[in-house]
Amino acid sequence: MTTPPEPSPEEYAVSPALGPVPAISVHLSLKHAITQRQHLPIGGIMSDIPADLRYSTDHLWVRPGADGLVRVGVTDFAQQSLGDVVDVSPPKPGDTVTAGQACGDIESVKSVSDLVAPVTGTARARNDDLGEAPDLVNTDPYGQGWLFEIQTDPTKLDQQLAALMDADAYHGLVGA
Repeated sequence: MTTPPEPSPEEYAVSPALGPVPAISVHLSLKHAITQRQHLPIGGIMSDIPADLRYSTDHLWVRPGADGLVRVGVTDFAQQSLGDVVDVSPPKPGDTVTAGQACGDIESVKSVSDLVAPVTGTARARNDDLGEAPDLVNTDPYGQGWLFEIQTDPTKLDQQLAALMDADAYHGLVGA
């Protein structure tokens, strides 16, 4: 039985490790299929990046609500990279969180990673459903798998959101 030859490094595109997400290698034939809008092979995955959200370089999304309240979750790209999520420890209500600082952690079968606050404010709620069903982060990262809510200063919210990426910029970051 013969084995296929080892692929050369030129056949792969590699994204850098960013925040809690490890480096990811993509075979260029898959990249070519995506750019040429060809049928993806079985197992080919493209990340979902909703246009109405803002994104951090640490792969968290932010959904603004009323009066400075924002909801935060893990991006589809991050949950795919992490693998099966087995535990989430978001900040407790009342905790002060600072943009760019760890405020909790997320554990998958692969690793434990910090949750880095995308905005500054006070935690107001956490998704208690994740205690019983942490896999919601994998199955519905932009819906039932949300992590926590932060009350921000409404007068500074626009400035904080402007510091985050829009969907196009995040798409460029992850190469999805």
